[in-house]
Amino acid sequence: MRVQYLLVGLILIMFGTLSGQNKVRWTSWDTATEKIKRGDKKFIVYFYYDGCKWCRFMEENTFNSDHIARFINNNFYAFHINASSSEKIAIGDKTYTSVRIGKFDFHELATNMLGGTMSFPAIVFLDAQFKKLATYDQYIDAPNFEMLLSFYAGDHHKRTMWRKFANSYCRDSHFNTLVNGRN
Repeated sequence: MRVQYLLVGLILIMFGTLSGQNKVRWTSWDTATEKIKRGDKKFIVYFYYDGCKWCRFMEENTFNSDHIARFINNNFYAFHINASSSEKIAIGDKTYTSVRIGKFDFHELATNMLGGTMSFPAIVFLDAQFKKLATYDQYIDAPNFEMLLSFYAGDHHKRTMWRKFANSYCRDSHFNTLVNGRN
């Protein structure tokens, strides 16, 4: 009987380590200017703050999905920032720190990219030259995030309206081909 429990325990441990092998490789802000100069991938920036319940949900349920992490790592440079931090971030010749909005201090990069709408979690998609494509300021579950990732990584945003893309979305042709690094 003990051997069975031991085997079940080992299988659960092995499954747990295998199922979450892909993690989003968050890029250091120190390399942002270098990545922009390369111009070889689009960017995704995730804004959160420590006390945000939906931010934790997004991190645990969306970003922790193995296929989502692999997709992001293959197709984007991923950055994240606590919107209430005051760390200095230099991008090109501009340095961002902290700015006060009403009674609260927010990171200047967050206020800039989010247009002053401080709602979290927030995702900003940027093209390979670091120009904003779109902002989403709410929790996004894994299936809907797959669609958004496919929409921008596959350049569908250049030729198709979102609603039309979402209505004709096919996970196999849109997401799975890009998750494996094929366009």
